[in-house]
Amino acid sequence: FPGGNLPGTLADMHMTVRNRWPFLSEANVIRMVRSYGTMIGEMLEPVKSVEGMGEDFGGGLFEVEVRWLVAREWAKTAEDILWRRTKLGLSVPPETAARLSTWLEANA
Repeated sequence: FPGGNLPGTLADMHMTVRNRWPFLSEANVIRMVRSYGTMIGEMLEPVKSVEGMGEDFGGGLFEVEVRWLVAREWAKTAEDILWRRTKLGLSVPPETAARLSTWLEANA
């Protein structure tokens, strides 16, 4: 799979991401490394702080990831993002989908 060419173990990749982006929560590190592997470096390259992640939609989903999913994963709707790609639909409140839909309409 794209991003699956880890330079070591999954634990090594977690440590690399934690060190490079120390402002990410442990839950985000685990989820994002498992979802994106080495592609997380491309996604988060310009990000230097939690503010640089952009809008926080809840459940650990930030604007930088949404932009990545739209550009690289052809996500078009909140359902694409919350259910098809991230599976965050299992844990976020319904208002997250509404906020995300509004953002996607405004930024498509």
